[in-house]
Amino acid sequence: MSLDPPQILLEQSFLVALTDAAHARHSDAATLYLTLVDQFERDELLLVAVSDHVQPWAVGRRKGVLAPLDVLHVGHQHRRAADRSPEPDFAVALTLTMCERHKVRRMATFDDRFRTYDLVIFPE
Repeated sequence: MSLDPPQILLEQSFLVALTDAAHARHSDAATLYLTLVDQFERDELLLVAVSDHVQPWAVGRRKGVLAPLDVLHVGHQHRRAADRSPEPDFAVALTLTMCERHKVRRMATFDDRFRTYDLVIFPE
C-alpha cells in the first residue's frame, strides 16, 4: 500500500462509454474499469474525474458505478487557465489544466487528442 498512490483520471469520453450500455465502447470501458476498481480497492491507485464531467451523474453517484471516484472540483482559476491554454478545445484544455494542477499523469480516455500530451493513456 502506498501513502500516495497514483491517480488515474477518468476522462469524459470514458465516463460516457462506461455509463451507457448501448455505447460502442461500453464493453472496453467496463473491462478496464473493473481492473481499475480492483486496484483502487487494493489501495494501488485513486480514481478521479473532473467535476464538470461527472455532473450528469451527480444525483445518486455516491451509490452507483461511479462511487469510487474522487472529484477534482473546477474553480474559476482553472477555467481562466484553460481559457489561456494553447489547446483550442475548452473541454480538453480544462481536463489538461486539472491534470496539471492535481499532478495526474494517467488517464482513461477514448479521445485520441490526449495521446499527444505527456500522459499515460488507458486503454493503450
